[in-house]
Amino acid sequence: MIKFGQTQRLSQELHLQPQQILYYDLLQQPIFALQQRLRSELDENPVLELEEGEELIEEPELELKELDEKPDDPIDEPEFSDVDLDEFRNDETEVRRRSHPDNEEYEFAPPAVETMYDHLLQQLQLLDLNEQEKRLGEEIIGNIDDDGYLREDLAKVVEDTNLTFGLNLTITDAERVLAQIQTLDPPGIGARNLRECLIVQLRMRTDVPPHDKTVALKILEEEFEDYSNRRYDQISRKLSVTLEEIRKADTIIKKLNPKPGEGFILPLETTVVVPDFVVTENDDGELVITLNERDMPSVRISPRYLDMMRDSRTHKTDAQTKEFLKRKLESAKWFVTALMQRRDTMMKVMQAIVEAQRDFFTSGPDHIKPLIYRDISERTGFDISTISRVVSSKYVQTDFGVFKLRDLFSEGLKTADGDEVATREIKNKIKSMIESEDKSEPLNDEKITKLLNEQGYRVARRTVTKYREQLRIPPARMRRI
Repeated sequence: MIKFGQTQRLSQELHLQPQQILYYDLLQQPIFALQQRLRSELDENPVLELEEGEELIEEPELELKELDEKPDDPIDEPEFSDVDLDEFRNDETEVRRRSHPDNEEYEFAPPAVETMYDHLLQQLQLLDLNEQEKRLGEEIIGNIDDDGYLREDLAKVVEDTNLTFGLNLTITDAERVLAQIQTLDPPGIGARNLRECLIVQLRMRTDVPPHDKTVALKILEEEFEDYSNRRYDQISRKLSVTLEEIRKADTIIKKLNPKPGEGFILPLETTVVVPDFVVTENDDGELVITLNERDMPSVRISPRYLDMMRDSRTHKTDAQTKEFLKRKLESAKWFVTALMQRRDTMMKVMQAIVEAQRDFFTSGPDHIKPLIYRDISERTGFDISTISRVVSSKYVQTDFGVFKLRDLFSEGLKTADGDEVATREIKNKIKSMIESEDKSEPLNDEKITKLLNEQGYRVARRTVTKYREQLRIPPARMRRI
């Protein structure tokens, strides 16, 4: 017998207003994508128009000495409410681009090419995942290497994600999210090994005869070692298939891509990017933060359409047109407001990052400190998800080159003196040791570990091996000349 009853369950759900969704969407956009979004908005909404040839408003520039004057209370997240149409009569409702003070010209890099990271993040947003799973997906994508493989242990990625964002995800959640990521373009991306990469791609193929596909999948799933060593007779016997069937399967498998990320992800030094921020040290030793909006067109809400709404009789505006204009005016106001709030949030988050990584900006990448999103969240009062959106796909131009904002975040390790250093610093040490080694007697991981320990870095050999592999440096025996 089926029994029906009533139960009570307490749960929390986050409901975002359309204005908030717009704000978060714009916040995640890097400058080159924001420019395209703005132009698209101008095309779609006649109430928005370009503001050309007028005086530019003050540059959003901060000096680091201002960072000590932090407010007593945390900075509130943006709040949104329905817009009163009377507000549209305010002539100051506009967003204008800014140039650098004193007409000083910065040499910004040309527009960026799309990286694999950006390409995958855009697709991730279309997957049927909740907010926590999307956050995990972003971290997984961030750990995919240039060949398209996830070399980092998935359990470690889950652990780091939970620690950084205060979540409670499991390895089962991670496997499910990773499985969906592996179906994105290019197929097989995020695989943990060659076998998994080929299996994922083959399962997605729809242009292969069913029987041939089944045989090929069986070979990859059950007899991959024999297949790798070309032991076709053993495969034939174990799977009860003919050599001709194996030959057809082999032809199919060889058409799959063993390096799905190759040719897409470009190393930073060869990738042309548009920096979203510029941080420079002036003659007085002060760090100056500039938000790059040099090529952003200035926009405002059209006075002409405001007049049509204000005096509908004079302009003979019918009810249907008036309702259309009202919707477009509201949309335009939301967009302009979201742009201004984006600018404010971007500067406050970057201000906190510069404060936390002052040594990085004054002395170079070797002086980076351990930093996680939670640290910046606590400094600014913004939610961790907001920090993540600001950092995502953004670049900063410094006196030492152009860097991803993500590169300024790194976990820490303890030195012998008890000081914390960023894992990125350890990786730089390993890379430097290997670059200067005697190629006739290259340093093995055990020797590198010993040298690091002598320098005061508490690191295990297995950690050195992991970092070396993440740097895509082959083991000592393969570096010997």
